[in-house]
Amino acid sequence: MPCLKCIVRVALALYLLLAATQLLAHAQPEGSLPAHGSTVNGSPNRIAVWFDHPMRLTLFEVSGPRGAVPLSQSPGRDALTRFETSPATPLAPGKYTVRWRGLASDGHVMADEIYFTVR
Repeated sequence: MPCLKCIVRVALALYLLLAATQLLAHAQPEGSLPAHGSTVNGSPNRIAVWFDHPMRLTLFEVSGPRGAVPLSQSPGRDALTRFETSPATPLAPGKYTVRWRGLASDGHVMADEIYFTVR
């Protein structure tokens, strides 16, 4: 008959393994266009963010020196690994913030901000 301590240790090890797997399941941002912290010459044609796992974006907005930037499209309801849009009008020189929020496949809400400057 197995010892009680052995059973408890095996159960604890399985629990920790499952917990670690859940932590690894979070979708993480892998990159953006323009790159975070970059300076671009002229208005970018595309603004994008991509992830290592599918994410359903619930917010994607760009703001700059003139306030909110109208975009050519908004995120839909489908989970995706890359979202790409374009400014509806050219961006004026200045600093810009891209804010996104999404729901990862494991149910966790993820959010971040990306900054870039237009020269």
